[in-house]
Order: sequence, then structure tokens, then C-alpha cells
Amino acid sequence: MFIKSIITTAVLASSVLASTVVIVNPGSGVDSLDVSQVKKIFLAKTKSFPNGESAVPVDQDSKNPAYEAFYKAVAGKSAVKMNKYWVKLTFTGKAEAPKKVGSSSDVVGLIKNNKNMIGYADSADVTADVKVVYTVK
Repeated sequence: MFIKSIITTAVLASSVLASTVVIVNPGSGVDSLDVSQVKKIFLAKTKSFPNGESAVPVDQDSKNPAYEAFYKAVAGKSAVKMNKYWVKLTFTGKAEAPKKVGSSSDVVGLIKNNKNMIGYADSADVTADVKVVYTVK
């Protein structure tokens, strides 16, 4: 039973990962990003897009499988390690964790109304109101 659970989790994570994209508002002036730029924004190493505009990352809930899949692919960190990372940065006053929303469609809803936000979403939830700038691999 335990092995079946692990396999099911791995399959679910890989299916989430296979269709995860990083999105911005079309008015952001950003056409594409590479994994290094995405990582810097989501780990609070930079607060701006390459064009100099402010970048405000939006996370999905850490219990959502997309959260773990995104951070494993982009930063090489599990959900537990990311939570520890944010506790440390917040406690030392170096940075605040990204705003968290419940789902992929919530991310799309926020980003379509704010040119400075960046988030990750399932490609099935992406609408013409946002722009895909990176596909998570």
C-alpha cells in the first residue's frame, strides 16, 4: 500500500508538472523568462522583471501538488524545504513569502488584473487574459 501511494503521488506530481506554466499580465512588458529568472523572482533574490518593472510572485497553497512540483523543478526544493526557507527569510526580515492562493485559476484571476504579478498555473486554466512566459520542465 505504501509503495502504491508513492507511485500515485509521483504520477500526480509529474502530470501536474507536465502542464505547469509561468504566467504574467500582458501589460508587464515581459515576453519570456528563463528558469534562472523565474527562480530569482520566486526565491525573493530579485524584486523586478528583467525590464526593471516590479515583479510580485503569487504562489499556490503549499498543500496543492502544483506547489511542490513547481519548486522541485525550478528551485530543487520540496514543499517542506520551501516552507522552512520562507520562515527563515521572514524571521530575519530579509523577505516576505509570496501571497498564496488556493488554485491555478485563482492565480490566473489575480494576474489578469495586475501587471506586476507573476505566478504558475496549469496550462488548462490559462486564458487570453494572461501571457505564458515560461513552461516548467
